[in-house]
Amino acid sequence: MANCVGSLVGSKGYLMEFFCTAAVVVGQVLVRDPTGSSAGEVADPAGTGSGGLSDIVDMVGVAQDAATVDTTPAQEPGRGINGALENLVRVEVNPFAIYRFRISGSATSGTVLVVATSTPAHILSNDTADTTAPFGLVTDTAVGTISMVGGLLKGRTGNNVGAFRKITAHSNSVSTTVATGFINSLAAGNTFIRVPYSRQCTGMQLTTDFTEANGIIAAMVAAPGTLGPWRIVAVDIDEQRDMAYVDAVSVDHYYSPTAP
Repeated sequence: MANCVGSLVGSKGYLMEFFCTAAVVVGQVLVRDPTGSSAGEVADPAGTGSGGLSDIVDMVGVAQDAATVDTTPAQEPGRGINGALENLVRVEVNPFAIYRFRISGSATSGTVLVVATSTPAHILSNDTADTTAPFGLVTDTAVGTISMVGGLLKGRTGNNVGAFRKITAHSNSVSTTVATGFINSLAAGNTFIRVPYSRQCTGMQLTTDFTEANGIIAAMVAAPGTLGPWRIVAVDIDEQRDMAYVDAVSVDHYYSPTAP
């Protein structure tokens, strides 16, 4: 699930309660509901996985609690007898908030990063040694046809464990390349983790429940791009646990809009 880890301006957000249009899961992104006839003020982003540029318009924040909706309630909106929220959701609101998303191995949250036995993969196993400097060519058919140029590559095992590089080239089902070579040569069997995010990226796609970042997409470096409008603040790849996270800020926040 997503959570706030900091702010580009100030130090804390503001907790607000909103009427919700539909059931909400904790840690999901919420946007302003644009439909006046809706029962709620906030709703899911548009589109499955909010992959489009206009899908996260008027982002409000991230849900701090799960909430249900009952249009024929037996109690006032808020916490019921069992402590659960009904018809109201609590949201941390801050136009400059930095949100941390786990990078999922698919459009479904909770999916592990894809290993080299599947295609396309996040975890690559170098097929052919690169012994000529600059050491930057990772060959593996598991790169498939998804280009993560603009994203990041990190040494997982072998001669360059822990070293980060930005991906600069991709050849379908053949290889991925970094222009700034690694310090040490790349032996056959060395493994790496790649993700489609870096601070050059202009967009991010969420999982279908809006709680994590979809990690099996092409990196987006065009401006404006075609993905949800986010700017990447940091990327953390944990090569020991085969997990990755991306920190991002929204560039289309309801309380700091890009348009009226």
